Amino acid sequence: MISMHCSSTPQVPCRQAAFYAWRPAGGHLHRSHQSQRRFAFACWALASQKSDLSAVVIGSGFAGLSAAARLTRDFAQVTLLDRDHFTDAITEEESDDPELWRQHYEAETRRRLGVTQYKQPHVMLQKGLELIEEIFPGYQQELAQAGALDIDLLSDIIVYDWDKEWLPGHSSGTRSLAASRHLYETVLRKFVLRISNLKVQTSAAVNGLAYNAEEQRVTGVHLKSGQMLDADLVVDASGRHSDVSKWLEQLGHKPPSTMTVEAGLQYTYRMYEMPEDPDRQWSIAVCIDNPEYNRTAVMVPIETNKWQLNLAGYKGHHCPTDEEGFLQFAKDMPSPTIYEAIRHAKPLSDISAYRNTGNFRRLFEKAPPPDGLCVIGDAVCCFNPIHGQGMTVGLMGSQLLAKCIGEQLKGSAGSERQHQLAALNGLPAKFHSQLGRLVDYPWTVSVGPDAQKPDAVMNMPQTEANVFSVLLTKYFVALQQARFDDLYLMKKVTKVGHMLAPPTVLFGPDVVGRLLWYVLRSKLKFGPSKEIAHGTTAVGPAAAATATSNGFRN
Repeated sequence: MISMHCSSTPQVPCRQAAFYAWRPAGGHLHRSHQSQRRFAFACWALASQKSDLSAVVIGSGFAGLSAAARLTRDFAQVTLLDRDHFTDAITEEESDDPELWRQHYEAETRRRLGVTQYKQPHVMLQKGLELIEEIFPGYQQELAQAGALDIDLLSDIIVYDWDKEWLPGHSSGTRSLAASRHLYETVLRKFVLRISNLKVQTSAAVNGLAYNAEEQRVTGVHLKSGQMLDADLVVDASGRHSDVSKWLEQLGHKPPSTMTVEAGLQYTYRMYEMPEDPDRQWSIAVCIDNPEYNRTAVMVPIETNKWQLNLAGYKGHHCPTDEEGFLQFAKDMPSPTIYEAIRHAKPLSDISAYRNTGNFRRLFEKAPPPDGLCVIGDAVCCFNPIHGQGMTVGLMGSQLLAKCIGEQLKGSAGSERQHQLAALNGLPAKFHSQLGRLVDYPWTVSVGPDAQKPDAVMNMPQTEANVFSVLLTKYFVALQQARFDDLYLMKKVTKVGHMLAPPTVLFGPDVVGRLLWYVLRSKLKFGPSKEIAHGTTAVGPAAAATATSNGFRN
């Protein structure tokens, strides 16, 4: 077991992990910038007066890292546990040398056994980046300096869906930084390790909860090593494979009921190095074979000129893992964009399959954990990864948890410890009630298409289709198609998809009016709208001949 404890004057083993500064190729990050960022976080951490309480966070993925950082505002000591052994001792030479980077990346992938999807493509939604920046000013700048690419989610993306293709050109104002999960996590962990009242233990697998039966409160965790850690609050952020239900049963506490929707989706993955192509105007390519929705392809750039490709297929349409079958699957997609991009590219990895893609939800809002225990991230709700919501929903959950804790502890700072502990009574019920509402929409987005698959295996309440649900489904299908013909609708759908706006905006009179006009125009075989006709799109049978690089083509 390795323990890393960062104080205001960290020891040498921790200094390398906590204070290593990424630098852009050919340049250096000025130390004054590092000092400014540490000072900004110190101001944030001191914004609320701490209690005398301690907390343990299980799991150091995005939800766990964010939760641990936020809890340091209210708790005197926070301990972050992870079952894996990882290192952030990345040298400056590795950040510049692609081959050294690849070797380190592969080594970290093998070590991160608790994150089975570690090497799969990840794109952080803009909302997620904003949530990290909220607690760690400078995160996005440092991520970019480490090699992440600034992406506009409309002008830098090519999307083929519903037999139409959106081409790069229009700026949306909705942005992201494209990088590997390895880079997202490594930079975030560096910021977290700078916090003085946070301790990290790796190779620390949890096998049970400590419990006070008389007070009906979780009081810490038992590690497989035999060590027991006391805590006034335990936060389980251990992910999709969390044992929290088993731990609760061991305490005699009824675990929550669950819902699952498993549609048999398989990702088939490979990493490439792409040749220079001055004609390539896109940074991210997406291809979906709607309305069948059996196959999808996503290609994303990451640091050091690497590209990650996922070819996904539902049951009966899985992508082969041999060289010939993999390329043929890409070639058979309805758009040739990705196949043309990879057929002359240099493969940098083997072809590997990933099948752990089902939707899973623990209904803690109906059966909250006992006092002293809260659950966040994928340990509560994990989605089909194809929608890219998991990291951001986990970050939103940690923000909500910190908000609820702040409300519970308000006015208790400076009082006796037992009074502070009593102030946390009822926290799990309050938090999980609100968290359930938060995940309702992304859960619906994820399970809706999967539940329609004929081979889907489901464990969830079945409701009979009614007029309202049928109309709602038709509304969203029409909206997904109309966005290719209306820049305004495309921007609205993109903002909701990136959780920058609530889904209710898609029912506003502006959206409904434009959608009705699209449906009417389509039924009556009218041409494109006046706005679109001025060079931003081409719609109709002859669209391919007249499409420009600024709009769409059929």
